[in-house]
Formats: sequence, structure tokens, C-alpha cells
Amino acid sequence: MVETNRQRARKSGFFSIIRLRLIARILSVFIIAGLSPLTAYADENSPVVTAILAGQIIDGRGGEPIKNGVIILHNNLIEAIGKKSDIVIPKGATIVDASGETILPGLIDTHGHLNLRYGAGGLGGVSGLNAQGQAPGAEQMLYMVRDARASLLSGVTTMRMVSAGSLDNPVDLYIKAGIKKGIVPGPRIIYGGTGITPTGGHGSADAWVDGASEIIKKVRRDALDGAEWFKILMIDLSPTETMYTDEELKTIVSEAHRWGMKVTVHCTGRWGSSIKKAILAGADNIEHARPMTPEIIKMLVKHDVSVSLTPLVYVGFRPDESTWDYLDNVATGPADWIEYGRKQYFQFLEDNPEVRTEDRAYEDGESHRAKRDFFPSNKTQQGQALAAFKAGVKISLGLDTLYYGGIGNAIEYLIEGGFEPMDAIRSATAVSADAIGYGDKIGTLEPGKYADFISLRADPLNERWAWHKVHLVYKNGVRYDTLSWK
Repeated sequence: MVETNRQRARKSGFFSIIRLRLIARILSVFIIAGLSPLTAYADENSPVVTAILAGQIIDGRGGEPIKNGVIILHNNLIEAIGKKSDIVIPKGATIVDASGETILPGLIDTHGHLNLRYGAGGLGGVSGLNAQGQAPGAEQMLYMVRDARASLLSGVTTMRMVSAGSLDNPVDLYIKAGIKKGIVPGPRIIYGGTGITPTGGHGSADAWVDGASEIIKKVRRDALDGAEWFKILMIDLSPTETMYTDEELKTIVSEAHRWGMKVTVHCTGRWGSSIKKAILAGADNIEHARPMTPEIIKMLVKHDVSVSLTPLVYVGFRPDESTWDYLDNVATGPADWIEYGRKQYFQFLEDNPEVRTEDRAYEDGESHRAKRDFFPSNKTQQGQALAAFKAGVKISLGLDTLYYGGIGNAIEYLIEGGFEPMDAIRSATAVSADAIGYGDKIGTLEPGKYADFISLRADPLNERWAWHKVHLVYKNGVRYDTLSWK
């Protein structure tokens, strides 16, 4: 029998009434339960609540550790933190037991170059950092994916990248996007642009830019790509001059600030003229900071300029192909990798005890640089860092192109030089977060901040060089230490 239009209409109306009645009943259930339809829908995708039990918590604020502590996570944020006796663990929360461990904020590397490996050649057999930096983007990305994974699993949850690639090949921007989208694991990336240096300056010729008009164009291109920081690379020319003129420096800094970027400056040399010029031009941060004389320390404090130290670079040892082969093919996890770096550190000092007390020439082969730059002795560098800290300079830590993930060993370098363990830890957490402009989000463990933290199966306040005992690694509320090393 052929169904008439009237019959079809009646049937449609009948089922419409049934649907309406069904919806009404569902709504009544919501109302009786005191819920709205949106609440009920959200319940199917209920928030993730996690309780982390800790032997002690170093919250990064500088106070005494919280013994027998608890951290409550609500999705990606810290909801509560305190002693276990004072915290109510929500019903149904996932419990992560680290009761024999120390929880502390995720480590922050403020001087990252994931595309560069000191002492390694390129895949095509070409050696040198400039050759690596000028390699095709696809080749650079191979290193970056590996180095980012090693960094994160070793406890580095945030990394400020300070210039890599070019405007046509912004590899730092690509790895940042890949990590953010979950394509590859890695630290949270703070993008620092592609960098700028005068003709003949430090680094690749791709970054050589001179004159106001070209400088402004370069600053604006990095800003349009989303850079939060803009990096200048300078080396002393003389006791009173650096490689950019005062006018050029002020142009760079003022234009970067106008576009909402902060400015960090690579400053190294025999006299400190680069640091002085950068401070007076309005820079926000100094990289490496060689040397830090009493005069320079006073200037840093007066102008509230922070310093990103790369202390493992100053020790004197240099990785080679065997180092990176160990990372890629031998190490079975962060414990192996970080401990390997510690052993190389002490082996180098045993073989070269003079670096503790003697300055040495800059040896990396850049044209004319040896006459204008040098490496201070460990004793000198550690003493200057401690003096700067005591004067009120904000000291953060970076790894440059060495031992991705080994920030814990850089912390120990500061402790060797006289820092209290808590102050050294804060240099890689709370102080670093403030220095890079993220102190309201990360760096300390407080309600409302991102759930970025790690655990150590050790007490870093009392047990030296124990950073290879990293266990938990959380970034933005997500646990990553369960990932494979490769």
C-alpha cells in the first residue's frame, strides 16, 4: 500500500510528540537532580582530578619544604597544595604515590637551541654549529624532535628558544607548534625569534643585519611570526665599544618593545662593553654575561636586568660525536643521560684541573674573536655569579647547545660556587619563570598555576648531583615520564 502524504504527516507528528515527551522526561531528571543539561553533558567528559602524594614538596617560593605533602590537580591547573593532614582529597581522584620522593617545579631552560648539538657534525658530514644551523629544515627538525624529547623526560618542562633558523625557515616556530599540537613531546616552547647580529658578528651570516631600516624590518618580521623575545648577538670590540652602535642598539630595543617583545642580548668579551651598552639601551636580559664585574653588577641591579647563565659551557669540556651517539643509541633513559653528563663533567676537571683557577682563550674559531673574548676560570665565573645573586640580580640557567635536559647539573655548578641549594633550585624554576615573563603561570607550585612539576627519588637540598633520579614529569597537568625514551 502506498503511504499518503496525510499518513506520513500523522506519523511524523506522532514521532515528534514522542521525541518531545522523551526530552521532557530527560529534562525533568536533570531538574530533580539539581543539574542543568550542560552539567549532565559535561559529566560524560568529567574533569580530571589527580592527587599527588609527596614525601616533601619544594614549591619554589623559597620557604621550607612541605613534608608529607599533597598536590591536587584539576585538569591542567594546581587546585590545592599543602600538608596531607590539611588537604581533602576529592572522591574519585586518581592517586599518584610519590610519598618517598621530592616534588618540585618543572625545570626551565632559558637558553635553548634544540637544532644545534655542540661538537656534532651534520648528517651530511659537515661540521660546525653554523653548518648545522644552515642545514635544511628537515634535517634540523630531526635533531630538534630528539633533543626536545630528551629535555622533557629529563625534567625540563619549559624552554625559551633564543634564535635559530631564518625568517624563511623558522625551525623554532615549527617545533613549538608541533609540541603544542601534541605531534611530538617536548617542553613548552617560548619563541625567541631568529636573532640579529651586525656584519661579522657571532653566529650565522643569515643573521647579519645593519642600519636602522633593515633592523626595523627584521624586528617586525619576528614579531609578526609570534616571537615573544628578540635576541641580539654581540661581542666586545674594545674596552668601550661593542659591535652595534648605540643608535642601532636603541633602535632594535625600542622597536622590539613597541611590538610587545622583550629583548635578550648575547654579551661576551674581555671588557664587558657589550653588557654595559645593552643595559643602557634598555635590554631586558643578558645571555652568558661575560664578564660580570662589580660595576656591571651594579648596573644590572639598577636597571633591573636579568641574566641567563649557561654555566656548563664555562666548565670547559665540549661534547663530540660520541656524546650525541650516547644520547641517541646508548642511553636507556634520563637517568643514564644525566649521569653521563655528570661523569663527563668530573672527568674533564680531573684531566684539566687548571680550568678551575685559570682563564683560557676563546677557542671556537670565529674570526678575530679570540682577541676580544675569553672563558673565565670556573672560580671566577662562580664567584661573579654568586656576587651578582647576592646583589639582587635575577640569575636563571640555560644549557645553550650542551646536554639537553641537564639543567640539574647546572644547578649543582651554582651550588659548587657557593649558592645555597634552595637558591640554586629557584634559579632554574621561580627566578627563570619571572625572567622570561611567565612567573604568573609557572615556576612555583601554587593554586591557579599550570601543573608543571617533577619528582626526584632524592632530596636535592641535601643530596648533591642527584638529578639523574628524576621520576615524575608533569607538564600542563599531563604526565610524560611514562613515555618511552625513544
